[in-house]
Amino acid sequence: MKVINLFLSFTAVLSAVSTVTAVINVDRSVSSAVRKNKRLTEETISPKVLEMEYAVRGKVVIAANKISSELKEGKGDRSFDHIVFTNIGNPHALGQKPLTWTRQVIALCNLPAEFGVDHPEARLLFPEEAIRRAKEIKAHLGGGTGAYSHSQGAHLFREDVAKFIQKRDQLDANADDIFLTNGASDAVKLLMQTMISSDKCGIMVPIPQYPMYSAFSTLLGGKMVPYYVDESKAWSVAIDDLEKNLEKARKEGITVVGFVIINPGNPTSKVLGRKEVQDICKFCAKHNLVLLADEVYQENVYEDGAEFYSCKRAAYELGLLDDDSLELASFHSTSKGVFGECGRRGGYVELVGFDQKVKDNLYKLASSSLCSNIDGQIMVSLMCRGPDPDSDSYESHENEKKEIFESLKRRSKMVSLGLSSIPGFSCEIATGSMYCFPSIEMPPGAIEAAKDESITPDTLYALDLLEETGICVVPASGFGQIPGRFGFRTTFLASESDLQAAVKSIAKHYTKFSEKYSKTKS
Repeated sequence: MKVINLFLSFTAVLSAVSTVTAVINVDRSVSSAVRKNKRLTEETISPKVLEMEYAVRGKVVIAANKISSELKEGKGDRSFDHIVFTNIGNPHALGQKPLTWTRQVIALCNLPAEFGVDHPEARLLFPEEAIRRAKEIKAHLGGGTGAYSHSQGAHLFREDVAKFIQKRDQLDANADDIFLTNGASDAVKLLMQTMISSDKCGIMVPIPQYPMYSAFSTLLGGKMVPYYVDESKAWSVAIDDLEKNLEKARKEGITVVGFVIINPGNPTSKVLGRKEVQDICKFCAKHNLVLLADEVYQENVYEDGAEFYSCKRAAYELGLLDDDSLELASFHSTSKGVFGECGRRGGYVELVGFDQKVKDNLYKLASSSLCSNIDGQIMVSLMCRGPDPDSDSYESHENEKKEIFESLKRRSKMVSLGLSSIPGFSCEIATGSMYCFPSIEMPPGAIEAAKDESITPDTLYALDLLEETGICVVPASGFGQIPGRFGFRTTFLASESDLQAAVKSIAKHYTKFSEKYSKTKS
């Protein structure tokens, strides 16, 4: 009997094992089926994501990153030993030094108090003004830099922004009208998400443009309504053309809700004059368009006698703020200017003339992300309010800023004039921002070869330049341009020695490129 029971028990175990094995096999089969039939594929993801493009990190940059990795691994036989990345306004990546005082304050804010502001020997490493400011910030934040802030940003920092705007424009500004964001780009997206209520909504964007605007328009399901700035007139804006473009869009069934101005320009580097800014403000007020003022390069003005003139100042002087005739959202960032703190992702938007209920909904949208990162918020505060003028840190801080600015000014002229001197090139002098946007005569064979490869001629040129010289630029087609124009955008952020060498390499390469593609196959 015991033997029979033992046999039955053993049989039961085998049956159980068999059942478990079958279940596992079924699970594996299901798992395999899932692996073979992914929920997310290029066919199932949002078509808006597929359609979205962002040229400054597109095809040419992908190729540049690959070559850079190969060079580090000692692969390949090339005439250069590193890639000169001039594709994006990323100052610190190209050697610009961070400002000392701001980094001291950030460090002290992030350190536990006993190892930083309250350490008995803190003054041996940090200046008094950095310690004082860090203490002020830490006290205001309460939970330190690791805690969430108010969804619009810490109130102290928004007050700093408001006072900065007041000083710049000699106009009142209110901290409640300011949102601190992860760079200016998040602020732009915040507004565009709110403005684009259907696929019929359009936003007027300058051509050439910064590709973020076309990318967001596509992603959010809206329409980009282009308006061209005139290269033959130093990238000026003609109001008559704006009227024609607006009328054309309306006839196509587009409800135009907004207008983008980039001043100083990206990629054109144009610093708009007082009349141009005022004309745009009047145009937006006349047609009830929300004005999105991208003013992140307001500190980067290099032309002697020129100055940055804000849209808020223009609107005030035109009387458009008295009766809320204009809805204005103006953006600024710590990524540009002389700070160049791109990785901190610090930015802000000021809202002027907006309905309170719309601001409430913008707050709700901002709240869904809880808050922008605290280091970025702190950097915005430090950009808007530097060290106390009576402190020991003030002079050295201002000297560092001046040194960076003067170098940028020299480099802007060096690259502009250098590219203009190349036969077949034409380049407007960069009077602001961080870029040159030359046009180049494209040899006929290159146009044909590009067509065969299903890419634009200036993409073909940029890839060839990269392969031959290690210089990474962005094809002008990624920014938009008039038909028949070809060129590229380059920053002038690399070292002065690198830029001098780069201009010479570009000139030498263009001669070879033109010879290579001088004739068509036919």
